[in-house]
Amino acid sequence: MENTDWRSRLEAAIKSSGNSMRAVSIASGNGPGYIHGILKEGKDPTIEKLMAVCEAVPVSLAHVIYGFEITQEDADLLGAMKRAPEAREAVLTLLRPGLQRQ
Repeated sequence: MENTDWRSRLEAAIKSSGNSMRAVSIASGNGPGYIHGILKEGKDPTIEKLMAVCEAVPVSLAHVIYGFEITQEDADLLGAMKRAPEAREAVLTLLRPGLQRQ
């Protein structure tokens, strides 16, 4: 992952949770120094391991990676559009005029 802003968001979420990096590492199914390696040594996690870390905190993966939260309704909509490409194109066709004005 090239952009490193996600590391600061993850670190802040861990601090806000009141858990230690070690506790989150273990709770996510990783070794006790896993989070330290990510945050302090710049190691890159796999997406699967990052998802497990986010679940252990808990914090949403979208917040850590992109800096914003998504609702369950948003997640459901994204999942539906992924499963049905024709629906995705229809929704994008409806949204494009509004998106171009921003």
